[in-house]
Amino acid sequence: MPATILSVSQAIAALRHSYPVTKPLEAIEFLRQTLNSAQLLNLYQHFFSTEFATSTSSIYSDTPDNHSPRELELFRLLDETELIPISPWQLEIAQEERLDQLLIESWGLDWLSYEDIDSLAPEWQILLSLSSEGLNWLTENEMKDWYEQEFEVSFSQILPPDSINHQQFQQFCSVAEFPVKGVPIVLSFLNYSTGNIWLDGCVQHEYQFGEWTVENLIFLSEQWQSAKELITQAQQVIDWLATDRHRHFQQILELWNKSTLSI
Repeated sequence: MPATILSVSQAIAALRHSYPVTKPLEAIEFLRQTLNSAQLLNLYQHFFSTEFATSTSSIYSDTPDNHSPRELELFRLLDETELIPISPWQLEIAQEERLDQLLIESWGLDWLSYEDIDSLAPEWQILLSLSSEGLNWLTENEMKDWYEQEFEVSFSQILPPDSINHQQFQQFCSVAEFPVKGVPIVLSFLNYSTGNIWLDGCVQHEYQFGEWTVENLIFLSEQWQSAKELITQAQQVIDWLATDRHRHFQQILELWNKSTLSI
């Protein structure tokens, strides 16, 4: 069935926003940009049907390289409603060029991207010895002496992560008083092993990208809601450690050293 033009004004608007294509490569690029626009408008209508129906923003862009005002509305809504996070710098880029794919940024603890660990609070630093990534970093950067002096803990008191039955440690933590239950989560942040797509990336790893599809946004939204819960639980542990860092670390260390692998 042929498409129906609902009004003369809509037809004129469509003609005004059509672009001359004279070369095959131009045609391919134009089709790619058009597909991107259609995908985004479809997502807008699917996830924000009321806002889409009442929006007065144009669905047309000034050039195919740029997003239309309606598409930019979608990006803002995704972030404002926390369906998924869109960083301010991505929103800024979207003003100038098309976001063909969603950049999945890390919202976890991106401490390995720095040459030192000054970006970490002391409560995170003291737990480095219990994480594989943290212990490797302390060893490779010859920071073990600094760690022992800073936190008054000897490495002879701490079993290395590869000697630990991590499932048993998690069980010990699960029956301990709150917020010790969340200690394994904190260690998974340090190890980039939460299993959450929004938390396990870092600048040292390649960026991940997601296609603009309904199914993908549903998945990413579910992951983001889970990520926020994990961030909250990890922060509760860190806040608890901050109230009496040495004593509370010793409580964790006692459970840690009990969780030895069977010989």
